Amino acid sequence: MRVLQVTPYYAPAWAYGGPPRVMSDFAVGLAARGHEVDVLTTDVLDDAHRATPREELLDGVRVRRLPNLSNTLAWQTKKYLPRGLLRRLASEAGRHDVVHVTDVRTYLTAAAFLATSARRTPLALSAHGSLPGSAGIRGAVKSAYDLAFVKPMLRRAALLFAQTSHEAELYARFRGRSEAIVQLPLPLPPLDVGEAPPPGSFRASLGVSREAPLVLFLGRINRLKGLDLLIEAVEPLFETDVVLAVVGRDDGQLDELRSRFAARFVDGSIRFAGPLYGADRFTAYADADVFALTPRHWEETSLATLEAAACGTPVVVTEQTEIPGLDASGGGFVVALRQEEIRTAISAALAGGSPMGGRAQAHVLAQHGRDAVVAQLEQHLLGVVGASR
Repeated sequence: MRVLQVTPYYAPAWAYGGPPRVMSDFAVGLAARGHEVDVLTTDVLDDAHRATPREELLDGVRVRRLPNLSNTLAWQTKKYLPRGLLRRLASEAGRHDVVHVTDVRTYLTAAAFLATSARRTPLALSAHGSLPGSAGIRGAVKSAYDLAFVKPMLRRAALLFAQTSHEAELYARFRGRSEAIVQLPLPLPPLDVGEAPPPGSFRASLGVSREAPLVLFLGRINRLKGLDLLIEAVEPLFETDVVLAVVGRDDGQLDELRSRFAARFVDGSIRFAGPLYGADRFTAYADADVFALTPRHWEETSLATLEAAACGTPVVVTEQTEIPGLDASGGGFVVALRQEEIRTAISAALAGGSPMGGRAQAHVLAQHGRDAVVAQLEQHLLGVVGASR
């Protein structure tokens, strides 16, 4: 099977969060199973650098990076405008058996939709939390765009991959064909702890004692991620010596939080560690007593949450970023976006300790292991390729 993956970001653009990791896992996993996999992406890397080289064979996958018109625009507004994309897709879409895209409202996705329609190539889409609309002027623009591109694309797509039942419902609301909607868990690769610092190093770096109950947030510091909501929920627990560790890059909200919760930053109830990449983040997960994530927007399953659970840490998340089956497994809690529920769940998770963490670990390794998820992806793709022939 010849697979073309079209994505705005790809390895090693880890600063863009979970999606590049997931798409890289899909591509590498399919290549390892004997399929020919090409990736067409942009040269985004981070706020100051572009990814190189333009073309390479990476872990059995042929990766081609098109230069963005502006990487500053890509970093600040998530507008990816790779030069030469339409010309490249016009020639590539017809020679592949299936095209797999991510995100519903990017130039790359729209271009892939047009190219696959012209070539009658099956299109598979992973929305990765990008389906919900917005309010105000931005919402009106999204609605117009959806009418012109997104709804026709979802009606034509051969496969619509949903991480959760909520995302599957959103596909249906957009009039995606019911037979095209399939639930595919977010893949979790084997944890590559590499040269991770020894246990206790993360706490030591923040000046947090081993006895202090430690709640961890890891993600972009942006209003959408709801860190302020988490702080408000946890604030009464600070009186019982609970510490909230914040890991992530500032994406526009850090100064506001430092001002709004100044007393808590000063007294050490909130400790800011900055971003952690590679093996360092695993020490943060392992040193935490609870991992918590409470975003305002629907982002479906969070890769950071899966990683924390795989490290044996109980997790508390809101419905906007659920792990399907987490509650039933006894490894943590999926709650409504309400302060009292978040606080109660975190208190219960702190009390649950390592037994709860062990159940979280067992659940995500069984349901989200990369090899098992890639095997599911492979069968779905083979199915639509066979039907198209």
